[in-house]
Amino acid sequence: MQFIHLSKISYTYEGQCEPVFREISFDIAAGERIALIGDNGEGKSTILKIILGELSDYRGEITYPRRTPLIGYLPQDMSLISDLTVREELLSTRGDLYSIIKEIEEFTDRDDLTAAQGLKLAELWEEYNRLKINEYVLKIDTILAELQLDRYSSTNCREISEGEKTRLQLGKLLVKEPDILILDEPTNHLDLENMLWLESWVREFPGAVLYVSHDRSFINNTATKIVALVRGAATVVSGNYDTFMTNVENEREHQSVQFQEREKLLSKLQDAARKRRRWASTFQQDTRAEGGGKKFESIFNAVRTMHQQAKHIEQRMEMLQKRYKVEKPWREKERKIRFNPAGSTSAQLVTCNGITKRYSSNLVFKELFFHVERGEKIWFSGRNGSGKSTLMRIIAGLDGDFEGELFRGDRVKIGWFDQNLHNLPNVLTLVEYTKSEEREESEIRSFFGCLGLSGEIVNRQIGSLSWGEKTKTQLVKLLTGNYNLLLLDEPTNHLDITTRKMLEEALIDYPGTVIFVSHDRTFISNLSTREFSLDEWKVVQKR
Repeated sequence: MQFIHLSKISYTYEGQCEPVFREISFDIAAGERIALIGDNGEGKSTILKIILGELSDYRGEITYPRRTPLIGYLPQDMSLISDLTVREELLSTRGDLYSIIKEIEEFTDRDDLTAAQGLKLAELWEEYNRLKINEYVLKIDTILAELQLDRYSSTNCREISEGEKTRLQLGKLLVKEPDILILDEPTNHLDLENMLWLESWVREFPGAVLYVSHDRSFINNTATKIVALVRGAATVVSGNYDTFMTNVENEREHQSVQFQEREKLLSKLQDAARKRRRWASTFQQDTRAEGGGKKFESIFNAVRTMHQQAKHIEQRMEMLQKRYKVEKPWREKERKIRFNPAGSTSAQLVTCNGITKRYSSNLVFKELFFHVERGEKIWFSGRNGSGKSTLMRIIAGLDGDFEGELFRGDRVKIGWFDQNLHNLPNVLTLVEYTKSEEREESEIRSFFGCLGLSGEIVNRQIGSLSWGEKTKTQLVKLLTGNYNLLLLDEPTNHLDITTRKMLEEALIDYPGTVIFVSHDRTFISNLSTREFSLDEWKVVQKR
């Protein structure tokens, strides 16, 4: 069953002349898992807002073949601030039913009910039965078990991990039994365990799922269809990301062959027309009317025939170019970034001897022993809450409240990427924030340009940026300095696939040392030379 049909959708941002995308068409049907991909700024979030009904000033048409589907939406900037337990938070999805449940609990817990209160409790139970709240409670408990959150039923929402919060938010959507789930960057902040769970859950969801993601492994393992936004147009391909890339390369190769054949044909036709006009021009003197006689007529007729043939050939060329136009395959201009390393350091950059970290009585990790050698690309792995970011901050010198010993080698210069984008100075412009004594402003602007941020955007305040733009701004801050040790905490979050690949290549070529936290499996596989696992309060070193 088809849920939604988008037909020739175009949208233009306020104050702009050209649409961000034009005449985009695709279907969302039951059982489909559609990955909406494209570079930052191509309009992915705008399409989601149009489908959700948050934008109405678009051109085109959205139709619902049978009925308007119920949509559940998980936003990118997901915040869950609640003092309820996990089970209570799910129950509160239906506020009217939850208030009855809470009132019954309050009255039931009291031993000194008055007659009036007893009468009120009876009325509440009558309402409980009339609304079949027992079925609603059973549904909540089923969802808790399905999302593997039943063990956290009595845990305060503030105490669960980001991955568990994502599951809880999905649970709140499932309470409404949506036909379509729209997920905007659902894999951000998920550890590997939660990532694998989400993949399995998305594959098994009976309705349709439309999601925005830049995680190539996640897309490969879940998508049945790709909608790719490139230069204002949409390419729709059945299959996963690898299928899409193969299709793109095949199409590009086919178009390249067609273009070359067309260019050869046009070149031959042009030569043929040119030769005929050149031949005719050599008899220009002999075709004057005063020549007269048979010689004049024969030459004149031949020259006229040559001119006519040349004209017909040129008309054929014009028709081919207008009616059967074959464009040269578009390839994005290759963009590269480069991290400039500081001077050389000692062979061992960092040594941790028995590092232990506590927050009050909460033990984060205990007695970690490891060292980091020059030139390594080390991945810190572990579940959410295992202390990866905390250990990174300790190495960076941003957290000195720990037990044990930390040694840094001679002349170590650290570049730090913080995954918490809320710490950026929102009132500064991009140029002001990335200003450096070591770089000219023109060079800094070229860094932004390589990452797809060009023009007046660099003069905007950081607070007005999208999450992807803020992440790129932090990367430019690193590019403007000279470091021999890069500490990167979730650097791929919010980045489009093109920029992730660019960052991978830059870090692989970087002669310095890199310690990073990431849950992008493709990024990890391509970059890491060693893994430090922080699960179970100990570091397991793996080659």
